[in-house]
Amino acid sequence: MDNPGNRTLMGFTRRIGLWLGAAVVLGGAAAVMLVLQLAVLARIVSDLAFHGRVVSDESAGLAMLLALLAGRALLQWAADMVAYEGALRLTAAMRRELLRHLFHVGPVGLAGQATGHMVTVMGGGIAALEPYFAQYVPRAAMMVVLPLLVLGVVMHLDAWSFVILACTGPLIPVFMALVGYRAQAIMDRQWTQLLLLGSAFLDALQGLTTLRLFGRARDAVTAVVGMADEYRTTTMSVMKVAFLTSAVLEFFASLSIALVAVVFGARLLDGKADFQSAFLVLLLAPEYFMPLRAFSASYHARQNATAAMAGISQLFSLPETATLPDAWGSTAGAPLVSIRCEDVTAGYQADEPVLSHAGCTFTRNVLTVVTGESGVGKTTLIRLLLGLIHPTQGRVTAMDECGVSHGHWQDRIGWVPQQPRLVHGTVAENLRLANPMADIDTLRAAAAEADALSFIEALPQGFDTMVGERGAGLSGGQVQRLALARVLLRNPQVLILDEPTANLDPRSEQRVAAAIARAAVGRIGIVVAHRPAMIAQAAQVASLRDGQVFSSPHAPVERAA
Repeated sequence: MDNPGNRTLMGFTRRIGLWLGAAVVLGGAAAVMLVLQLAVLARIVSDLAFHGRVVSDESAGLAMLLALLAGRALLQWAADMVAYEGALRLTAAMRRELLRHLFHVGPVGLAGQATGHMVTVMGGGIAALEPYFAQYVPRAAMMVVLPLLVLGVVMHLDAWSFVILACTGPLIPVFMALVGYRAQAIMDRQWTQLLLLGSAFLDALQGLTTLRLFGRARDAVTAVVGMADEYRTTTMSVMKVAFLTSAVLEFFASLSIALVAVVFGARLLDGKADFQSAFLVLLLAPEYFMPLRAFSASYHARQNATAAMAGISQLFSLPETATLPDAWGSTAGAPLVSIRCEDVTAGYQADEPVLSHAGCTFTRNVLTVVTGESGVGKTTLIRLLLGLIHPTQGRVTAMDECGVSHGHWQDRIGWVPQQPRLVHGTVAENLRLANPMADIDTLRAAAAEADALSFIEALPQGFDTMVGERGAGLSGGQVQRLALARVLLRNPQVLILDEPTANLDPRSEQRVAAAIARAAVGRIGIVVAHRPAMIAQAAQVASLRDGQVFSSPHAPVERAA
């Protein structure tokens, strides 16, 4: 696991240190070419104005000027591209790392997190870091490189101009920092409002049906509109601070350049300075402040990144509770014959275990139905088997037919939740979510095993029939059988289902229960159920009460062939 110190802005910046270093080197080379370009320009103007030369006499100088101009533009373009490439690679890696971390946290650990908050952090939050790495960090480095280079040249040309620039230049970062403290507080508030707005909007969409039933849809819309208006107002406050920062920068830059011009003008009139040196210093003075202008333009990127990083760090700090398999859907190795829970204690708070010293065994070719009242620990037991939580005491082991215990057996599980999800697409596309390479014959075989083939073929276009979001257009029983067929495409060795017959009519309940019983043959079958039709198919019933599991054999009904 990565060092938590690497999950700060400074830590992430170090990860692309080579990219940023290359960008700074290229930018520094472009700065050297800029100084040389201005020196050549000052010499050409001086020769034309005071040494009686004509344009044709300066062909070599003009060629050098164009070459320096092209070289500088090319180097600056390369510096920008290198910085952006490094930023893109880093933000992509951050998304993968955060997504993988959230998988390790699991649905149990994420239960208290607002979906809108996580979506905003994964999307806009990480995107807000890209300008920070691509613009702010390289420009912060160039804010040191180019001014020092200019100061070195000016010091060689004129001591008074050097003193003026050296004294006025540092004032700009100081006043920008003073303004930035206020800006950071506003940016933090803006980011918080964006998170709240995203969460409220998603909650309103998810509860739209309930809101309409109770006549509160308009109130929800009004609330979201009010939050959006607050976000707009805060955004305008940020813009005001940005304009203030630019005004401070322009004031001191203009003041410094004016002082240089006045001092040099007076000395030129007295004959104490030469035109070429004065002209070059006046050309260099605006460039002395140019990195500060660029830095000021990207300073808001730092404030955005600092505010966004708080949300990203909060997600990274969530403790990992789930086991992420190394090979999803793998069936390599000898088939599993049993899963055993030995002296297992588990829960969500250390002092309030849901399961206490519980023990049970699930074996192959034995369909086990887990029953019990609400809150006794059925979901906790299933989460233990799925690897979503870990026992605080005891262990859960799986043995194969060779008597070998497996450490990563959860990747052999096929899981069907109580409310399986179907996506908008064809029946075949929904099934192939489990096995993208499955051909039509494989789809038909899995559908037949789940007792879904007959109704699929009765659809207008068969496997090519479009299915609406969440299975719109299909009955509850059909959705359950499609979900079972999808899981069977992975050929799992362990089949776990949660209340698969809940909310089904008696006929659909019978068909789904019979299909599950057939699918459990040759596998370790575990079903959480209360309905009689499902319990009737069980060969073993595991009853949960008082934190314990009490298993007993059960005579299943005659199973249809």
